[in-house]
Parts: sequence; C-alpha cells; structure tokens
Amino acid sequence: MRVPATHDAGAAPAPGAAAAATIYAGAVLRRTLPLALLLIALLAGCGGSEDTGPQTKEGFILAADGVCQDLSSDLAAAGSTNPQTPQQVADANNILADLYGKLVDGVVKVRLPDTGAPRRQAQAFVASVRTADPLVERLRTASKDFVTAAKTKDRQATATAGNEVRTALDAFRAARANSDRLAIGYGMNVCGNLG
Repeated sequence: MRVPATHDAGAAPAPGAAAAATIYAGAVLRRTLPLALLLIALLAGCGGSEDTGPQTKEGFILAADGVCQDLSSDLAAAGSTNPQTPQQVADANNILADLYGKLVDGVVKVRLPDTGAPRRQAQAFVASVRTADPLVERLRTASKDFVTAAKTKDRQATATAGNEVRTALDAFRAARANSDRLAIGYGMNVCGNLG
C-alpha cells in the first residue's frame, strides 16, 4: 500500500510544479479575461445609459430630432400625395394619422432637460405635439364620414363631409405650424421642418 507524501510547509515545491502552476494560471487568465471584458461591455450597454446624468437642452434636441428624422421621409411622402377620390382621401389621412401617432409616441418618450427655461421650452414643444394628436383623430373620423357620405350619392351630405375634412385638416396644419415654430425657436432642425 502506498502512502501519499506529505509536504512540510517550509519545504520548497518540486521544481516542475511551480512552472506548471504559473502556466496553468496564465492559460486560465487568457481564457477568462476576454469573457469578463465582454460581460462588462454587455452590462454597460444594459439599463439605458442615456438615462444617466442630467439631461441637457442639447441632449433633448438630439433625441427629439432623431425621432423626427426617423419619420420625416414617410411624413413627406404622405403629404405629397394628391388623392382624387373620397377613399383615397381617407387612406391618405389614415396614413398621416398613423405616422403622427408614431411621432407623438416617440417625442413623448424623450427625456426633458432637468431644469429651467430649457425644460419649460421642451415641455411646451411636447405639449404642442400632443395637441395635434386628437386633431388627426378628428381628421380620420371626418375622412371616414366623407367616404360614407360619398357612397350615398347625396351631394349635399358629401359636400358637408368634404368641408369637415378640410376643416379638420386645416386645424391639424395650424397645430403642426405651432409645433414647428416652437421646435425652431428651441433649436431643433428636423422637428421644426416636418410641415
């Protein structure tokens, strides 16, 4: 029967054991260090780092203009159509309402500057964007009524419904013009030129 050797605490380790321990520790470090760095990078990206620190006017402008930029070409395309029939009018206005809903959702999520005049001005802009939201719903409803009236072949009802579409569109455009004015006054480029 073989008895395992015991080492005296003061005895020097075998010459090959020290070298093996050093090589093994280095190999473990080389394998785990990249993994640890990757985990740190991933964790740093979690949790919305944009929410750390104070929000500035410049930060708000950058984020809000980013939301507007994402939708600007779609809004321009929707505004450039020339619908000829009541159904085309309704379809165009529904697209506009959907896009504007996305704009409202995006702008409302942008964190306001923390204090002072920049915060108040940003709040005024966001409020103006929200003010136009029910107006596009009114436009959507008026467009639907216009299609319904046109199907009845009643000229008076169709004319009245068509006028309501124009009135709703004018109210929406006036609200948008106010939002554009506030955005430009605040220093936003894209949000101030959505039209």
